[in-house]
Amino acid sequence: MIKRLFLISFCLCFVMQTVHAGIVEPVFKQFKDPNQDGVDNVPSTVSIQITPDGKKMFLLDHLENAGSKKVYIYDLTTPFDISTLDVTNRTIVSLDGYGDNMGGNNDNKDIEFNNDGTKVFFFSEYGTLQIHNLTTPYDVASISSSTVVADDGLNYKTKYSVNNIKGVEFNNDGTKMYFVDGTQHATKIAQINLSTPFDPMSGTKVHTLDTEPAGVAFYTMEPSFDDDGTRLYISEALNNSTGATTYMYVYKLSDPFELSSATFAGKWPITANGQNISAYSWTFGNNGMKAYIATEDANDDGDDIIYEYDLTCPYGIVICENETASITSAQVEIAKNVIYQNSSNIFKRFDWLRRNEEKTNLNSHNIKLNINNPILASLKNNLESSLNNTLEKSFTDAEYIQTSLKNEKPNSNKRNWSYWSHGDISFGRVGDTFSFKPKEIKTKGIMFGADKLVNDRIFGYAFRYGNDEVDIKSNANNELDSQSFTLNIYGNIPLKNKSYLNALIGASFLSLDQLTSGVVSGERNGKQLFTSLSYENENNYTKYDIIPFGKFELGITQFSDYTDFGTSSTNSIETHESLTFKTGNVSTGFKFDNILYLDDRTLSRNGFVEYIYDLTPDIDHHYKNHIDNKRIKKTISAHSLHNIKGNIGFEYMKKDGYTVAINYERYQSLDDSAHIDSLLFKFGKKNNKNANLDLIYKPMNNNNTEISYLKELGNFNLKLKSNYSLFSKIPDYGANIELSGTF
Repeated sequence: MIKRLFLISFCLCFVMQTVHAGIVEPVFKQFKDPNQDGVDNVPSTVSIQITPDGKKMFLLDHLENAGSKKVYIYDLTTPFDISTLDVTNRTIVSLDGYGDNMGGNNDNKDIEFNNDGTKVFFFSEYGTLQIHNLTTPYDVASISSSTVVADDGLNYKTKYSVNNIKGVEFNNDGTKMYFVDGTQHATKIAQINLSTPFDPMSGTKVHTLDTEPAGVAFYTMEPSFDDDGTRLYISEALNNSTGATTYMYVYKLSDPFELSSATFAGKWPITANGQNISAYSWTFGNNGMKAYIATEDANDDGDDIIYEYDLTCPYGIVICENETASITSAQVEIAKNVIYQNSSNIFKRFDWLRRNEEKTNLNSHNIKLNINNPILASLKNNLESSLNNTLEKSFTDAEYIQTSLKNEKPNSNKRNWSYWSHGDISFGRVGDTFSFKPKEIKTKGIMFGADKLVNDRIFGYAFRYGNDEVDIKSNANNELDSQSFTLNIYGNIPLKNKSYLNALIGASFLSLDQLTSGVVSGERNGKQLFTSLSYENENNYTKYDIIPFGKFELGITQFSDYTDFGTSSTNSIETHESLTFKTGNVSTGFKFDNILYLDDRTLSRNGFVEYIYDLTPDIDHHYKNHIDNKRIKKTISAHSLHNIKGNIGFEYMKKDGYTVAINYERYQSLDDSAHIDSLLFKFGKKNNKNANLDLIYKPMNNNNTEISYLKELGNFNLKLKSNYSLFSKIPDYGANIELSGTF
């Protein structure tokens, strides 16, 4: 028995070590010769790039005659598929005569773009640089003397103290630049911080990463990062060699894009079509799901060949990691959305009450549908409740006067609790930044509330259940499914000059399931507290009843720690630390609500314009991957600080309570081109069962006290009344029933 247990333990340890030691390898798909038939070394590729949409590929040449340097531009009929590379109709653009000379024969060069493709950089091994501004993104064919940026006269080898510039890379926002100093047996990478984004002359050299300890034997060439800067990749090449093994080296960065935090993670022997190849240049494509390697030397497949690889996960060379930044960003968006949905629904409750404050009964239960909401919020709803109003005007009994127990002045009967419900559905898309993949989000919720009027102030409770489904649009197949349960306490306080302060306090419990390829790979719980305040001035400005308002919202959310087990294909297990963060925003704007009164119906023309400033600070999230067990920090930053929202719509209400409404809304970022259009519909019916219970005290009439109950029944009014002489020694009491009608 002991021997059997020992054998099992040994086998388990062996399996675990084997899994841990295994590396993720690209899958070779196909190769393509970019040269025209029968022509070698045209181009002899030393740099390769592909556009984000996969429709154009750029190659820089290594061995042009007479020092004439050119860029070769190819169209791909099928995006990211090099078998459709149009070699016959390629475009060739010369780099001669524009500013810095790009060097002579056997000179390595590098082509790079800024983040939106409106600027292209051509670096030479010997430190010269050409920069061109492009009117149309990635339109390299348009470069001319009018597009070139004036030569700054600098030699970048000298300025940043590097021996040879074998490869160049920028970080996502252009605030960092990296030079590969690829001298054989003395390779290293220099990090230069730029004070002006994508301005190479504004840099300061801050760190040099020595790659020799990782086992680099030959020249290091092209560097690249994954999408969030937590993995660094360097290719190795050996000139004039066939069959020698070269490698792709991979580093983990605990601080994104900071080489000082790099730790060697492993290397992959560069192979294609069953042979070793020398990667003079390479690049990622299709959001990290493709890799393209360009060779400069001859092999069994030919001379100067481009190889295409499929990756089993985004940027999956040596190691696979989940879309950690995008997943955490989606979790933060869910937390913000829970707060927004609750506060938005309740503040819309106040709007509806204001619009219908003179109606006798405002109990309501409505459904709302939102389409393409960018921040996942239902912005238009009718969360209606009841307000009490006397129906005594329906009677002709002049002696029936409402009074309090203290005086005979008419006084409205205070309403009891009224109840309302609300359902919402919304669709939206957020994200799509350099570090975060776009996220499509569907939100469903149902809310129940009860409130009452106390001394001209509204006080109430509301409970909401919500479900958010997030699909992270990448090839990693990551999704989130969350449930939220929220209790709200809210109130309305009248101020001077028709001003009001609306306020709420809420507490939520959240449960999140993370799914990878449809399988739950991690579970996380959360809790949050939040508050929201809204100030409105209801003085009638212009005939459209313009109402200025201001809002403030603040929330604190805490997520538990959890483990993301990934899938067997990713071989990646991540342990995430607990996360506590604040969210908030401040906004101001004005509403307009003009009501047109018709015979038996009303038509409301309403909407708003709102400026929103996002107060949410940067959120640091820490986790460890089981491959190296190194603590990694990722930062979630607000995508857009300045935003504007506009809404316009119509609400049609009949006397019998039926309501139909439609609103169009646009959300526009003022920091970039992001925008969302929304169309909102509402169908509802107001409950018209009216009843009134009154206590009437007449101190001038023998302290007579009457209790009456009044109810509308179609065209008829039913009144039940009793009387009692409160302080008489001989009680006098009676009861009667009155039925009246109008025709």
